[in-house]
Amino acid sequence: MSSAAGAEVDPSVCYRHPTRSSWTLCERCGRTICPECQILTPQGVRCPDCVRETGGSVQWTPVANAAKAAAARTAKAQRQRAAAQRAARRPRWQQVVLDFVRPGGTLPIVTWTIAVVTLALWVLGFVTNNLPVDFLAATVRHAEWVWTYATTAFVYPAYVSALVIAVFVVNFVFLLFIAPGMERVMSRARFLAVFFAGTATAAALSILLGGGYSGFWAGLFALFGAYLITIWSSPPARNQMLIVLVVNLLLALALGSFVAVIGGIAAGVGAGLLFHQADARQRSSAATPYLILFGAIAAIVVAAIVRGVTTVGL
Repeated sequence: MSSAAGAEVDPSVCYRHPTRSSWTLCERCGRTICPECQILTPQGVRCPDCVRETGGSVQWTPVANAAKAAAARTAKAQRQRAAAQRAARRPRWQQVVLDFVRPGGTLPIVTWTIAVVTLALWVLGFVTNNLPVDFLAATVRHAEWVWTYATTAFVYPAYVSALVIAVFVVNFVFLLFIAPGMERVMSRARFLAVFFAGTATAAALSILLGGGYSGFWAGLFALFGAYLITIWSSPPARNQMLIVLVVNLLLALALGSFVAVIGGIAAGVGAGLLFHQADARQRSSAATPYLILFGAIAAIVVAAIVRGVTTVGL
């Protein structure tokens, strides 16, 4: 075959990419084309020049791209089958552990981070005479320590006491069984926003009442409240969640965490309503519900700081 200039063209290489060998010919002009230049049309494989010359409204798909997409789909299906086969061969106890660590096949990174940090600080408290609580827990005595309204979620009193240990264990179990599912349903950004909104609200309310607060109990109930808003239109799910909330409210009352739980639920319901409204209004900015939520939390925290300063002083 000869080019327009009369020079000989190697029939074993692509006419557009002379360094690429190929034995596929354009079914219109007969020139050799490499996989990148092969375009699948209803009339067969053609080169880019012939596709441009024939025109039309058809969206041509390069053969190389189609082959890559098909290969990717095949590889994904093979990986899924292999994963299913491995899961079927695992002992039952291993599958239970994996389902617990990765519910729904996804790793709840935020939940496990909260769990690990909290456990580490609690153990550290036993060997440092509760140093983490002193610097990270929200109290009326240090109400002006702004960071404590968030970090208080990670600290628990560390004493060799059956009641103290029981409270920590109950809270920790609830975190591991409730939070992963919530994290999977929400985005991580919303999960964190709701969790810390509940924590800060509970801490501020406790300080306004002249006390203090520590732990992630309020954050968990904030997640409950936000989730309740998302399922409110489904009566069976709503009723089930209301029963769970009532049971846990009674448990919180027994453990002396009633104010923290009420604050957490209030913050969670408020956050859930804000996010629900934002989702319903497609034109609203994604940042709007976060700004409103943390603006309201900031106002409560400022009130708590004023209460602490006027009571204890700087």
